[in-house]
Amino acid sequence: MNIAGLVLQEKIENHELKEALLDSSLVLGYEYLEIEEKYSKAKVDFTKSFAKLSPENKTYSDDSSYLAILVYIYYVKGKLEKESNKALDNYKIAFEKFNLLKSCFISNFDLFTLDLNILYNGNVDIVASLYRQLNDLDSSNAEYHESFKVHLLNELDYLMQQNRWKDADQKNTTFILVSAKKEKQGYLELNDIKNFNCKDLKAVDELWVKNSKGKFGFSVQKRIYLDTGNSLDFDWEKKRFTKWSNEGYNSFAERVGWKKKYGWITSRELPLPLEWGDLDLDEDLKECGGNWGDDEDYEISVKRGMLPLEIYVLWGGYWGKYRKRDTPLFLQRLVDCSR
Repeated sequence: MNIAGLVLQEKIENHELKEALLDSSLVLGYEYLEIEEKYSKAKVDFTKSFAKLSPENKTYSDDSSYLAILVYIYYVKGKLEKESNKALDNYKIAFEKFNLLKSCFISNFDLFTLDLNILYNGNVDIVASLYRQLNDLDSSNAEYHESFKVHLLNELDYLMQQNRWKDADQKNTTFILVSAKKEKQGYLELNDIKNFNCKDLKAVDELWVKNSKGKFGFSVQKRIYLDTGNSLDFDWEKKRFTKWSNEGYNSFAERVGWKKKYGWITSRELPLPLEWGDLDLDEDLKECGGNWGDDEDYEISVKRGMLPLEIYVLWGGYWGKYRKRDTPLFLQRLVDCSR
């Protein structure tokens, strides 16, 4: 619907590109809605409109809006040719056009703020989807994986600077899984953390610390964890903490706001409005939202070290989440990476 609106507003002057873009957007739209009859018609219409594109329209390279359209069109073309083994060729063309588009950017945030933003909005990230397809079909090319990580870090930085902290926490989880090449699996295992890429861990931590002015981040959590009497000693072979303290860990969890007397909070309970930006306070962060009533034990407030919150980890025969006993694993890896 977003693309249809752009077309109707005459924001796209080239008729051939306009038609191909509209048809390609309908392909993705009806595929998502699972309306088979309309999806089949949209595929036929897109095939026809793509065939009508003149050579010069397929090679347009000096305008960011047209390049964005070409990325979108070739991405959809790749999806439709998956069964004919031509998908990778079209995805590579889309990747080439996207690299040309990036050369037009002044900052890393330009992708997220384009006037004609058909590649990225609150619900759709065509660039991320393109990287996933390239990684699936050509996993031997490390450039795609590395470029995907850069894209996610740029988006994470952008979300933080927009004070969209809940969205940033979710994107942090995506980045961690992509870095470990476990996005499809959806969770990490012990060896993934033990061998986690140090450069990536430091990069994502630096974003949290920088954008929160020292209030959030793995390194911030590490200091609080040690200050509350905990140890980061872990026996990777025996898969256990050598000096575990339930009392110390609960003290840490309460300090960072993950645990109240009624139990553990969830990511949905984070008291962080999307537009909240009061992270310039020195000590206790501003209380906001999440009020469960008059009982202070049920009032959730923002605490230093509260984010990042959750990453799914499977170890010791049970499902865990980053904020529980898996927390020290990442903090311990941060220590290893600093040596």
